[in-house]
Amino acid sequence: MIRSHRYPTHRRRHLPLRAFAFLVIAVASLVAPPASPSTASPAEGLVRVAMLRYGKEHKTSVCFSNAFMRVLAHETDIRLDGSFDAIDLDSEQLFNFPFAIMTGEGAFELSDAEINVLRRYVRQGGFLLASAGCSNPAWNESFTKLLKVILPDDPEHELPLTHPVFQTVYEIKEFQSKKAHTKVRVMGIELDGRLCIVHSPEGLNDTQNAGGGCCCCGGNEIRNAKFINANILAYALMH
Repeated sequence: MIRSHRYPTHRRRHLPLRAFAFLVIAVASLVAPPASPSTASPAEGLVRVAMLRYGKEHKTSVCFSNAFMRVLAHETDIRLDGSFDAIDLDSEQLFNFPFAIMTGEGAFELSDAEINVLRRYVRQGGFLLASAGCSNPAWNESFTKLLKVILPDDPEHELPLTHPVFQTVYEIKEFQSKKAHTKVRVMGIELDGRLCIVHSPEGLNDTQNAGGGCCCCGGNEIRNAKFINANILAYALMH
């Protein structure tokens, strides 16, 4: 059991290697279209995470920590690459990744091609973790509008701490943030009973562990994001 005065989360039992190896292969087969010679493909049995580049400026973030992948690899038998793959949102390569991250700051708009790929991705089994960098309100507003375009009949809703996504590897008892008395939200969208998008307006970038001088400035980023993100990735591979 792991305890900390800053992160009161609890480690759950290790998940078996054979079960996760099967799940990784199964998820990849659901998401990925037939491979072509020009399409980069993750190594068999190795989980890799896509960091999306999108919009006219190829917006992304260099301040999203990969610490959650190290935590998950340590606490389970999941084989992880441990680094992000920068993937253009309008690229078919995205379908080789069961899990993708979309983050950034400032307003943005997607092209029709990017919208089409993202819609197909989440409908065909892909999982999207979306996070407003430094709690940026303009980015969050743009992303909220985007959800209404790609999934107009499936509105996002707030996920309670009792949701299974917060119980996979760690038992998350609270969302800790810089502004202790400000409401923190983790939102989600489910398709046919499968959670396929998790979105935090406050942000799950975990910049305190991102290195390179990253900070969240005046934002209200979720501080125990490392453990929450580990849970989210484990959940995505299990469903």
